[in-house]
Amino acid sequence: MGSRIKENPQKIFDLFFEAACPTPEDDDPQVLRQFPQEFDDQESIQMLPRFCFPFDIERVKESPTVQHFTFALTDMEGKQRFGFCRLAVGVRSCLCLLSYLPWFEVFYKILNYIADNLVKEQFTQLDEFLSALHAHPVPHLGSPISLEF
Repeated sequence: MGSRIKENPQKIFDLFFEAACPTPEDDDPQVLRQFPQEFDDQESIQMLPRFCFPFDIERVKESPTVQHFTFALTDMEGKQRFGFCRLAVGVRSCLCLLSYLPWFEVFYKILNYIADNLVKEQFTQLDEFLSALHAHPVPHLGSPISLEF
């Protein structure tokens, strides 16, 4: 049996989105923002936010604790695509990056950086960062990434 990791993915990440915590009136979490805007897999956009809240968030007391977790989806070729999530209960939303690359610590750090930009309302800087990261070619193993934005 071969590897379930996709060889030579085209992008560092395919999608970033922020999902709102579902309310009792909502069946599913709503997407508050996404990048790139032209991501056209509507089935994924509808399904992915459901993975962002793996427990009843109303039963958890307010906490400043941030939780990072990952889910894996398997595509038609049997390759895994990972959803890296950052959930801060007090913020009432979940940040998620979707990628074929199993870079757990890297994506958790990126999600923390994104969260800092959102808290500081630095939306232009966040858009520039996401654009630069999305356009950057996937580096070779052991090579650093240098982004200019």
